[in-house]
Amino acid sequence: MRNILSKRIKWDYEEKVKIPEEFKIYLWEYDETAPLEILIRRVLKYGNFEEIRKIYELYPDEAYKIAFKYPDTKRGVKFWIKRWKDSLS
Repeated sequence: MRNILSKRIKWDYEEKVKIPEEFKIYLWEYDETAPLEILIRRVLKYGNFEEIRKIYELYPDEAYKIAFKYPDTKRGVKFWIKRWKDSLS
């Protein structure tokens, strides 16, 4: 049991942000604000291409870090996030 708890990924972005209207469907347990990391993670996990692009435009550095932090992020999402980041460099 103790070993399981030690492998939990710690949050980097705990600050609460206002949930954009188009992402409220992914954050059913929150009303107006949600932790930034949960907002980005849910959009990366459940969002379509345009929604992922929008969250990346709102929070580029945070979205990049979160996309590569969690092993369950789809490789296509990682591909586009990396491509968008490289195009800005």
